[in-house]
Amino acid sequence: MSRITLVNLLDDFTLGGVTKGLAIFDSAPVRAVADCSTLPINSEAMIAPALDADIIVTHFPPNWRRLAFLALLRARNPKATLIHVEHSYSGDWEDQHVPHRARFRLMMKWALAMVDHVVCVSNRQAQWLMEGDMVEPHRLDVIYPSSQTKGLDALPLPEFESARPLVVGAYGRFAPAKGFDRLIAAFKRLNPEDRLELLLGGFGPDEEALKAQAAGCSRIRFAGQISDLPAYLAQCDVIAVPSRFEAYGQVANEAREAGRPILVSTAGGLPEQVGSAGLVVDCADADALLAALQCLPVMPLAHMARAGRAATDQCGQKRAESWARLINQFPPRSPERKPLRVATRQTA
Repeated sequence: MSRITLVNLLDDFTLGGVTKGLAIFDSAPVRAVADCSTLPINSEAMIAPALDADIIVTHFPPNWRRLAFLALLRARNPKATLIHVEHSYSGDWEDQHVPHRARFRLMMKWALAMVDHVVCVSNRQAQWLMEGDMVEPHRLDVIYPSSQTKGLDALPLPEFESARPLVVGAYGRFAPAKGFDRLIAAFKRLNPEDRLELLLGGFGPDEEALKAQAAGCSRIRFAGQISDLPAYLAQCDVIAVPSRFEAYGQVANEAREAGRPILVSTAGGLPEQVGSAGLVVDCADADALLAALQCLPVMPLAHMARAGRAATDQCGQKRAESWARLINQFPPRSPERKPLRVATRQTA
């Protein structure tokens, strides 16, 4: 039997969760069942390629302009299985960016009707798509993403009993969606006796604005662009993810792998990651965020650290195996596709 060929289509290779998530297609479980490659496409492209592929996986968010591209992708690859991974949209994103909900959901329904299967990156995202009648449950799976970053699970756990200040880390793209301005504002309101420091890592369009906002606050430092994630996380005791919207939240997952308690917003897939590994806070409420930060030193942080690491044990391997099982549902070059499963929930 010939091997399955899989092509990923991506239009944005800037550093972020989507790009890092492609590493799962280089993992041993996926490579055991498919030959995978990635094809860059122009974000404004209207003409879809004809590909020598059994499975085509789209990683770009649908929009009205993209409907023609998806229709042509379907027409020019009639024997290929089309899988769409929804990395971007969520209920929180819709609430904050969509003035005409019915119109947006109609676009999503038409776009997702052109693919054979949809992969959501969180259970909450999947629930939003199904409740909005944008995709049928039997065509949907939830597979949490994984950056496949090595060395996180080998980091020593923080020494929370130390007399030094507790270092709260926050990292990612410096953009409004990530909510770092909320965190800086809260740190500037801390009392002198609050033994907390903030270490911000990353870069992006809001970098100068965030540095200006933090100016004069000695407890806030900027680590610059992160080239060595384990080394950065080794400097942190707790990781905060104050995002305004987040389909999944790769940062929270990486923090748990590293044995760092997490303080996350209520956005998207963040709350379902917490369990006993941290706190969920309404970061839009400035007083609630401040109070949560001030409570951190008396929280059971050592227990949270161990719980986060236990919950993510072998998570990269398990998620790669989930992808391998999904890929194996679709045999190579078969015009007759296997029946699709009822949606599954992701738990690890």
